[in-house]
Amino acid sequence: MVRREVHDPFSENYFAKNERLLNKALLIFMNKHHPTKALGQHFLHDVAIVRRIVKSAKFNPGERVLEIGPGKGHLTQGLLDSGAIVKAVEIDKRLVDGPLKKFMEVPDVTVIHEDASKRCGFDFYREDESYGLIANLPYNVGTKILRNFLSGPNPPVYSVVMLQREVARNIVPLEGKATILSSFLGAFVSGKFLFTVKPHSFRPKPKVTSAVIRLNKLEEPFVLFEESEFYFQFVAAVFRSPRKQIHNSLSMGLEIDSTATRELLDKNGIEPMRRPGTLSLLEFQSLFEGAKLLNLIPMSHKAS
Repeated sequence: MVRREVHDPFSENYFAKNERLLNKALLIFMNKHHPTKALGQHFLHDVAIVRRIVKSAKFNPGERVLEIGPGKGHLTQGLLDSGAIVKAVEIDKRLVDGPLKKFMEVPDVTVIHEDASKRCGFDFYREDESYGLIANLPYNVGTKILRNFLSGPNPPVYSVVMLQREVARNIVPLEGKATILSSFLGAFVSGKFLFTVKPHSFRPKPKVTSAVIRLNKLEEPFVLFEESEFYFQFVAAVFRSPRKQIHNSLSMGLEIDSTATRELLDKNGIEPMRRPGTLSLLEFQSLFEGAKLLNLIPMSHKAS
């Protein structure tokens, strides 16, 4: 009869002999994270893309960088290796306690468990602390995060962010193809389309192509941040029916009659037959100021 050696998994000897295997298994478990569809999670793992993003930021060692949605920390590590002092804001507690835990003892990285879509720059940095925003933004709340940070108090000096390509093109459109996003954010930043990113650079692969854009803070924004929500509602009103002529779209969006609409357009030298997408940022600013002076913006469109 052959006796089989029975391993007691609770014995000290078993743990001593298998410590290495147990630690490896624990590491795998800690890093095993299934992406959450509701959070729009697609983790960037392509090292070449990480390098391009970091290079596009053009920051100096020792400068402050806010990263939103670090995921498993690939971009975080790239920022750290380039000398940035990073605050990484992650909504998913499983990631904070899992893959991102390796940064907890790193002096130049602070991992924050927080919903960035409900915050602005002032929540993370003092007014006298300049910083850059670098992020692979979640698809489902990326534009909301940009609105809050770029038009709110203490905005980043620059932003290098990755979004869906279509959304990126809405923010940095081709000439003569203005959108709600470009007309709103353009009051606070200047933008440049940098490069596209294929789905295979992520896990899991998204169904769409992504793109990286750079947004630089304007020295003199067209709109005060106190009026930013007010301005956003105005821009949305102008684009109420983007395929219609501007006098029709604006009339419907602001719920004013055609006479008042044409008066506003005439006073600002804008041809009523144009489409909303042809308006320049200066024309939007002029219309916005004119609408305020003529008291044409209803209370329902004001910021709450």
